[in-house]
Amino acid sequence: MTNKYKYKVQEYSQDTRHFFIESAVELDEDEITECVSSVSFNENSKTGLNINGSKVYVQFKGTEYGDDSQIDIREVK
Repeated sequence: MTNKYKYKVQEYSQDTRHFFIESAVELDEDEITECVSSVSFNENSKTGLNINGSKVYVQFKGTEYGDDSQIDIREVK
């Protein structure tokens, strides 16, 4: 079989992940981003982190999965 066609396919939808963060000090956007990217995506898991010398607790609450996926198909030559 000769492969005549090649396609690049991207499928995307919007999923929403929910987190709850507890901190004794105010966090900026970069610190909050660091918090949510440093935890496990096991629902209701709670992780203690050290952010700039302060203990921060992050709880992953779950994911709402988008139901309106879009697809982009392009032929690759």
